[in-house]
Amino acid sequence: MGRFIAALVALVILLAAIVFLATNLIPADTYKGRIATAASNAVGRTVTLGDDISFKFFPQPAFAVSDLVIANTPGFEGDYLAKVARADIGVRLAPLFFGRVEISRFILTGPDLNLRKAQDGTVNWNLARAANDNAPQQQGQGVVKDVSLGDIRMANGRAIYADASTGKTYTAENIDATARLTSLSEPLEVKGDMTFQGAPSSFNVVLANVADLLAKKQSNLKLDATVGKATIGADLALAEGDVFGYSGPVSLDAPDLPALASLFDVRLEEAPGFDKLSVTGKANGAATGIDLSDAKINFDAIDANGDIKLDWSGARPMATGALAVGSLDMRPYMPPPTQSAEGFPAWSTAKIDFSSLRNLDADLDISAEKVFLNEIETGESRLNLKIADGRMTASIPQLGFYGGGGSGTLVVDARSATPSIAGKFSMNSVEAQPFTMDLMKLDKLLGLGGFNMEFNATGASQAAIMSSLDGKGGFDLNDGAIKGVNIVKLAGAVAKLYEGGLTNPTAITTAIAEAQRPDEKTDFSKFLSNFTIVNGEVQAPTISLEGPYLTMTGGGRVDLPGQAIDLRLLPRAAASTDNAPGRAIAIPLRIGGTFSKPTMSIDMEALLRGRAEQTLKGLFDKALNPKGEAADGSTSESDPAKELLKGILGGGSKAPAQQTPPADGATGASTAPQAQPETKKDPTEALINEGLGALFGKKKQAEPAPEKEDDSE
Repeated sequence: MGRFIAALVALVILLAAIVFLATNLIPADTYKGRIATAASNAVGRTVTLGDDISFKFFPQPAFAVSDLVIANTPGFEGDYLAKVARADIGVRLAPLFFGRVEISRFILTGPDLNLRKAQDGTVNWNLARAANDNAPQQQGQGVVKDVSLGDIRMANGRAIYADASTGKTYTAENIDATARLTSLSEPLEVKGDMTFQGAPSSFNVVLANVADLLAKKQSNLKLDATVGKATIGADLALAEGDVFGYSGPVSLDAPDLPALASLFDVRLEEAPGFDKLSVTGKANGAATGIDLSDAKINFDAIDANGDIKLDWSGARPMATGALAVGSLDMRPYMPPPTQSAEGFPAWSTAKIDFSSLRNLDADLDISAEKVFLNEIETGESRLNLKIADGRMTASIPQLGFYGGGGSGTLVVDARSATPSIAGKFSMNSVEAQPFTMDLMKLDKLLGLGGFNMEFNATGASQAAIMSSLDGKGGFDLNDGAIKGVNIVKLAGAVAKLYEGGLTNPTAITTAIAEAQRPDEKTDFSKFLSNFTIVNGEVQAPTISLEGPYLTMTGGGRVDLPGQAIDLRLLPRAAASTDNAPGRAIAIPLRIGGTFSKPTMSIDMEALLRGRAEQTLKGLFDKALNPKGEAADGSTSESDPAKELLKGILGGGSKAPAQQTPPADGATGASTAPQAQPETKKDPTEALINEGLGALFGKKKQAEPAPEKEDDSE
C-alpha cells in the first residue's frame, strides 16, 4: 500500500513538472518534442507524449496531455513504469513565475503503474536517482520548488507490484481516489476505493511530509483501510533511506483469515481452525516481517498477550515469541468428539485433518490459565510450542490437571499422508472423578492420585489410532471409592450362599443386583495398576485394591479398538462388617462387556472349583488322619501311601486345634472334622471317592447310620 501511494505521488510530481516546463515552451503542440525531452531529463527516464497536448491561459490556465508514458528501467519486466491515458490539469498562473506550481484541478484518467523489485533489492521507481545520473546539468534550471494540489481525482487506475525476491505479485485495479496537497512540506491526504487482488477495498492515507518521503528522510504515515472483510489501521514512522521499514502502533481485524491470507499469496490448508485473527500492538517491521511488542492477539478462540515476531519471507510464515494466554482452546484443531445418543461412542472413522500444522512454522513460549483439549480442561500451564514443516512438538514443563499437576510432551507429525502422534505424561494429585467424567463421561470413580503414560500411534482416524496404539503406564489412587458397587456387601451375600451350597442361581443374581445399586460404593485406601498397550490391547497383569474389610487382586485386558473389557478380579472381603477373624471369603469376579455396557458377574466356575477343592482337601485330611494325631504331632502308625498323599496335597502333622486354611472361594469359618471310628470299609478309599464326587458334582454315598459323619462346613 505504501509503495502505491509513493508511486502515485511521484507521478503527480512528474506531471507538475511537465506543466511547469510546458508553460515555458508555449505553444505546446509546436514544442511537444522539447517538452518530452525536458520531462525525460527531469525524471531520468524516456517520456513520450501523445498527439493530444494543449495549453491555454484563459479563462484559467489549463494543461491537457494524453497517452503519457514513462519508460521502465532497463532490466525490469515491462515496457513502462507508468502511463496515463489522459491528464487534465488546471494551473494558477502567478506562482509559475516564482518556481511554484499551484494546481487547482488535477484529474488522471486511466493511470497505470508497473512497480518492480529485483532479487537484489533494487527498484524501478527511483526517479530522483535516475534524474541525477542522467541529467545533472539540468538541476539548476526549471526546478519545481514546491507543488500545491487542489482538487485531485484519479479514475479507473491500476497498479501492480512484483517482488522477484519473494516471487509474489500484488495487483490493485479500479482505483478511484481523491487527494489534497497544499505543499510538499504539508500533509498529503489520499482516500478512495479499489479492487485489491480481486477483493473490494478502501483506503484513507495521510502522509505527513511528501518532501521528506521523496528525500528518503523519516516521514509519518497514517493508514485506515479495508481489504475484503479485513480492516487495517496504522500510525507509522517510515524509516529513512532506501530500505523500506516502519515502526508504530498497528491493528488488524480479519474475521475471514483464509480469505485475507489468499490475497497475499499465503495459502492456508483447508483444515479446522485458522478462521479469524485480530491483532493490536507496537510494530517494528520491514517488507518481509514484523515485530509486535505489547501485542494483544485474538486468534480463533485464543486470547493472548505478549511479544511476537512474524516473518513471511519463507515458504510459510514463521511466528516466534512469548505469549500469555487466558484460555488456550485447541478444540478447533482437533477431531471433534464423537457423539452418541446412548453409551460410549464408537471410534470415528472420519479422517483427522492435521494439515493446519503446515500453515505456519512456530517457536512460541506460552503460559495459559486454561487449556481445552476436546473434553479435557487443564489448569494453569506452561509450554513451548514448536511447529516445523507440519511437525508439532509441545514440551509442557507445567500442566495443571484436575486439582493436581505434572508435565509431559506431545508430538504430532503431519508431514506424511498418515499422521502420527506420540506422548509422555506424568501427573500427581489428580482428582479422579472430574477427570474420568470429562474423559469417559463415567461417574464411577472417586479418589486422589497420580498416573503416568507413554504412547505412540499412527493413523488418519480415531479408529486407526486406537488400533495402532502402543505404550505403557499406570495409576495409583488413594482414599477413594468405586461408585455403583459394594463388594463388601456382595461378599456377605455370597458367603451365606456359599455355606448353603450355592444351589440357587436366582439368589446369586439378586445378590449381585443388590450390591450394584446406584447409591452403593466400595471404599478403598489404595487402588493401583500397571499396564502395557500393544496394537490397542491393554494388558493389565496387576490390579490391586485395599480398603476397609477388603483386599483385591486381579488382572486382565481391555480391547481398545473393539471397546471390550475382560478383567478377572479376586476380592477377599469380610463376610460381615464386624470383620470377625476367620470370616473372609474370596469372590472370583469377572468384569466384561463393552465400554457402553460393562457387566459384572461372579465366576461361578472358579467359585465352585474352590469349594470342591476345599471339600476334597478336608476329606483327604480325614483319610490321612482317621484316628487323630498325638499331642506332640506324631502318629501312632506310619503308612507310606498316606505319607505320599500328604506330600501331594500339602498335608502333614498338625496340632489338634489347627484349622484348615480356606481355599479361594471358601470361608475361613470351618474347622477340621473330628476323627470317626473305623468301619469295616477302607476309610481312605471311601473318603477319596467322596472328594472326587464333590469335585465332579456327584453326591456322597449313603453310609450306615452307626458310622455317620458330621459333614457340616
